Amino acid sequence: MSTNAAHRKWYVLLCVGTGTFLSSLNTSITNTILPTIEHSLKISSGRSEWVVLIYLLVLTMFLVPIGRFSDLWGHRRIFLAGFALFVCAAVICGLSRNFPALLFGRALLAFGGAMILSVGPALLSITFPPEQRGRALGLQALMTYIGLSLGPVLGGLLTELWGWQSTFFITVPFGIGGVLLGMLAVPKIVLLDKKLPDLKGIFLFLTVMASITLFVNAGVIAYYRAPIMTLLLIIFIAAVCAFIRVERKRASPMIDLGLFRIRNFGFGSLGAAFNYLCFFLVMFIIPFYFDRILHFSALQTGIYLAVTPLVMTVCAPIAGALSDKTGTRKLTMLGMFFSALSLALFGIMSHASAAQSGLLISGLVFAGLGTGTFAAPNNSAILSAAPRSQQGVASGVLATFRYIGMIAGTTIGASLFNAISDYFSGRQGDAQSVFLSAFEVVMWIGAAFGVLGLICAYLMRDRTPDA
Repeated sequence: MSTNAAHRKWYVLLCVGTGTFLSSLNTSITNTILPTIEHSLKISSGRSEWVVLIYLLVLTMFLVPIGRFSDLWGHRRIFLAGFALFVCAAVICGLSRNFPALLFGRALLAFGGAMILSVGPALLSITFPPEQRGRALGLQALMTYIGLSLGPVLGGLLTELWGWQSTFFITVPFGIGGVLLGMLAVPKIVLLDKKLPDLKGIFLFLTVMASITLFVNAGVIAYYRAPIMTLLLIIFIAAVCAFIRVERKRASPMIDLGLFRIRNFGFGSLGAAFNYLCFFLVMFIIPFYFDRILHFSALQTGIYLAVTPLVMTVCAPIAGALSDKTGTRKLTMLGMFFSALSLALFGIMSHASAAQSGLLISGLVFAGLGTGTFAAPNNSAILSAAPRSQQGVASGVLATFRYIGMIAGTTIGASLFNAISDYFSGRQGDAQSVFLSAFEVVMWIGAAFGVLGLICAYLMRDRTPDA
């Protein structure tokens, strides 16, 4: 490898890391200030859920299609266009003064984010040799967790000083920097096999994701809920069956379903969904615990929430480097154990008032240890299992499963939490007792999903540099 190529790969890593930093910064800021947005726009908790959910839904719908487009049309142009769109969407969110405008900006922001996040891991996998891939993915995860660390404190501070709209403008200079760096650093990769994308498969995939997300978040449907939910379920089942049938027949499918027969790819993707479900459940619902039970300000909430991503920031590069030397399986299992443990600690917190502070901090720490230890080794195992010709779609699938986990965590933290709260409200008097009872049940449900993730990690084969 020439000296210029050796240097260029680190600039590519910095550029990809900037993109993941922006996405995680935006996500953590929005989670932190969501109670403030709810009060400011005078919307219900069911509607405020969609400020987070619309971002996750659009990301999840378009990550794999965009990953496939990038394999066909070029990673560089998709990646740079994503940065430019992200900057424009952040400005729209910052200028919004009502709920529909904010939702539109968040959806556009997510589409730009999908263009960045679906291509980023593929660029790293192509640029770095196998013996450095875990380290590179660990450093990329480090940038993600730096964004998650800064987001809560920065979001709380900016909200208190200049209002919640100002939090979106903070991403603009980083986005412009990402565009400029990408133009200089990201190489033009010659595509040997240009084919038309699988448009029918893409349409069916979008239908699958939209219908199931609306179905599990049916609380936003005001009228004719039962027939609409029935219709959504029918659409979902029909679209899944049609998608599988179409993809099996395609010579160049959007998703090669054969990838899921690869042990590390299939179980690794499913484990990623469970891990991010656990993480996002904590990051979504804990701000409401601070707001409604502890009555914290946005800045106080941000300071506490920074604990989790700070731990992740320390763990991610260490876990990535260790996975290159010792293998991936033990680290992914350990990460899932920590994630399940964090939710169990939150589950017993309401019954241990004397130790509440200790359990709260411990839960936040173990949540950070869980994802920080799990992510980079798991990503390395998945991408190493995928053929080089399908790195774009593989990274898109991986990102999709992460965001499926985030959507599931948000759904459990919002729709399911509200349903459980309604159940307890008829049996308990005050709102605080209802909140704590629902909080406990939801955390134990999350811990059960963490155990399922641990089983997925156990079923994977170890991946070492020699494997």
